[in-house]
Formats: sequence, structure tokens, C-alpha cells
Amino acid sequence: MFQQHNIITAIEIGTSKICVLIGEISSDEKLVVIGFGESSSNNSVMKGEIIDMDTAREQLSKAVSQADNSSNRMMNDSSIIAISITGTSIFSYQETGTVFINNDEHRIDDKLVAAAIQNAQLNNIPNGRQLINSSDSYFELDGHRRVRNPIDMSAHKLEVCIHTVQCETSQIDNFYSLLHDVGIDDEPVTVFSGIASAYGVLTEQEKESGVLLLDMGAGTCEYIVIFNMGILASGVLPIGFEHLANDLSLGLDLPISECRKLLEDNTIAKYIQQTKAFIEIKTSPSNIREIPLSSFETIIDLRLRETFQIIHEKLITQNVLQTLNLGAVLTGGGALFPHTSVLFSEVFEFPVRIGQPLATSETINAAGIETPRYSTLWGILKFAEELNQIINSKQKNSLPRKILDTVDNAATHFLHSVVNIFKSLKL
Repeated sequence: MFQQHNIITAIEIGTSKICVLIGEISSDEKLVVIGFGESSSNNSVMKGEIIDMDTAREQLSKAVSQADNSSNRMMNDSSIIAISITGTSIFSYQETGTVFINNDEHRIDDKLVAAAIQNAQLNNIPNGRQLINSSDSYFELDGHRRVRNPIDMSAHKLEVCIHTVQCETSQIDNFYSLLHDVGIDDEPVTVFSGIASAYGVLTEQEKESGVLLLDMGAGTCEYIVIFNMGILASGVLPIGFEHLANDLSLGLDLPISECRKLLEDNTIAKYIQQTKAFIEIKTSPSNIREIPLSSFETIIDLRLRETFQIIHEKLITQNVLQTLNLGAVLTGGGALFPHTSVLFSEVFEFPVRIGQPLATSETINAAGIETPRYSTLWGILKFAEELNQIINSKQKNSLPRKILDTVDNAATHFLHSVVNIFKSLKL
């Protein structure tokens, strides 16, 4: 799978859109976007899962062709192809792995850390599910000393808390089949959408100090809590801005296409900012309805508050709210709606910023992906970039073929089972 090239590809198959982004890592190790393609999901994906393979195949093929053509046919040279995974079949857990240090000095080395991580990853993976990502949350020595990096420290017992993200195997198989059908034969690296978004929009300070990332898409809402460079919690709500359009459609007796348009083109947001009293909706060539703006606001308020309260309660249960020293980052298409951040702050009672792809303006603007709608897509590419750098580094150091094979197999596990890179990935 891993070739000697510096071309990488990111694929996002979302509820509203299917995107392909191709990047090249230059000789000075800068990531440059060289290809981009996008097509509508055309109702083939619901809540992150494929429900119409034929339509999804057709739309993905369009996006792949656009990206490949704009990159001058470089996609086939990709050393890594990465794809994001989300949906109701995502399960996140905190797993613990333990090893006892029996050497004369009771000193911890790379092998002991790798053994503890491996023990944690082997737990609680039921039949029908697959581990797609894992990241260390923290290490603990002798049951009470919590540390970030235990290497060269002395202890009798080493415990590692690992955050694992699992997914139903059938969903992953559907994605693999879809990629194969459009001519992508190499098995892709999978990354949970929430983790990808974190790669795309979070700063190092936010990951260090503690932050909640919330990605509001059309069909799902992913959240992830990161503190001290470790993932403490994550999850998916099967709620997105498509549900908001549906609420407006049912509550106001309007076509869902009209409600979706009012949200996407920011008509409602503009009217709120202009403090207008009514929104005029043309229901037929000769009929115009005047609907109070307050009716739209009430429905939007109820749905968004409910969504944020569900997440808030989950984080209380998981006892991680106290780690959010830098508040939250909102991203995804839903973050573009001005009222989203206001309501979020009211529910969580701490600061929030709108997150968009972190990169040089030239790289992002050239592809037109500088908005929060593409945070996950950009994050997938950044994830693949970091993985590519690790693979190249190991190859330059002439690791044995057996180790490189392990890298290939463990790529979706953040490479924990290979070498001591649990913090070199910086997530």
C-alpha cells in the first residue's frame, strides 16, 4: 500500500456532499493541494451511512474524476488514500491496558509502553465490529501518578488509558466496495470524522489546554474532547442541519427543499441580523405566505438547544467538562449559521470559536475549501500527511520489512502497536 511518493488523497462521503482532495508533500515538507472534486450525495447517504450504493457510486465517481483531472492524473500515485467514517455504527470507549515492570531498575521503555497499548486495544471488540482509530488518553504509574510520557520513568506497574473508536464492519466494507467500484483498489486508511476534524481545525494550544470540538454536518454531529494531547471522549449524534430543515418543514408546513435553501443561503440568518418581522415564502405563482421570523427562530432554538444539551449531559456523565479550559470549537456546515454559536454558549456557558481549516491561505483558497464545511476533508488530508511522514521516516531508517508490514496493518490505530509514537502524532 505505502509507495515511495508524496501524493496523498482524502475522501469524505457525507450526507450532503462527496468530496475528494489530493495533496502533494513538497521537498520542503509543505502540503499543497493539487486536486479537488465535489459532488452532491444526492440522497445516497443518510447519517453518514450509504443507503443507495448505485447513486453513491455515481456521485463518488464524479468527485474522483474532478479531483484526478485537476491534479493532472496524480491520484493513482497516492501513497496513502484516507477516508473518514461516521454514523450511528460508531462506538467510542476508554480502554485500559496494564503491564508490570520486572526489570532490575523497574524502568519503562518503548517495548513496555507498546505492550500496555496492545493490551488495551485487544479488549472489548465484539464480533461484527472493527477498531478504526485509537489514541492514548494518559498514562498512570503505580495506580496514582498520571504522566504524559512514561519513557525512562521508574515504576512497578504501568497503565495506559486508550481511547478507541470502533465501527460496524459492514459499514466499512460498504465504503471499501464503493471505492473499489470507482477504480480505487488499494485499501484506504480509515479515520473517525471527529478525529479528522480535530486534525483540520484545532491548534496545538487547544489540544494541550483542553477543548471540545463539535462538528455539525448535514446528517450527523461529531464531538471530541482533547486534553493534554490525549482524547478523553468522542461520539456521534445522528442529528444534523438536515434535521433542522425537516423540523422547519413539518412545523411550518413548507417543502423541505425550501427550508433547506433558507438555511444554506443564510436567508434566515440575514433576517435575524436585520431584525425583520416576517419571511416571505412564494408557495405558488400567485400566492406568497408571510411567516413570522419568530416561528423560524423558535423551531431552530428548540432543535439546537436539545442537541447541545444531549452532548452536555454526555460530557457530564463522562466527567470531562472540567478539562475544557479553552472552551469549544464549532465547525462543519452548521457552524456557519450565526445562531449556532450563540445557543451553544448559552447551554455550555463557556467561550466558543468557529473553526475552519488551518493552513496557509494559498493552499486552502486555491481549492476553495477555506470554510468550516470542509474541515473534516482537510483534516483527513492532514491525517494522511502525518501518517505518510511517519512511514517515510521509518523507511529511511531501514526498519525491517516485518515492522513496515505492522505499520501498514496498524495505520488505522494511529500506529500505536509499532513504535513509541504515542505523542509524536500530537493527537
